[in-house]
Amino acid sequence: MNFDKKDTLAGRVTGLPHNRALASVRADRAARMSLLPFAQRLLIEAVEGCGIRHWARVEEWDGVGRTTITDLGGERYVIGVDTVLQTLREHLDDHPGLKPNDIDSYFADEAVQLLLFGDVIYRLELHRGRGLTA
Repeated sequence: MNFDKKDTLAGRVTGLPHNRALASVRADRAARMSLLPFAQRLLIEAVEGCGIRHWARVEEWDGVGRTTITDLGGERYVIGVDTVLQTLREHLDDHPGLKPNDIDSYFADEAVQLLLFGDVIYRLELHRGRGLTA
């Protein structure tokens, strides 16, 4: 079998020459891996920080990267780290100095609702540090 480096899966998917396609795929994978701790923290805060629990039942939770929830209307959703990456990219672009532990349950709950519904539709009065009500 004659293998042509120009006809690779990465090249066919991206429409780029082989070397540029591989560089693009590798850069995307590196960006995803750098966001992974943020995505995991967002899911942990959303589920264990009780944000989701005031508007949905948590059916399954692996403790770090994947949850299945059912909202008050009976709709079932599977949310994983890949689900939240775009929202995180946008948030980190707006807040470049954040660290994974800076993600709180309030933001995590809103981010999940925005992803699922396009808006924050369930809001519970939360008290954020020093008596501030969000």
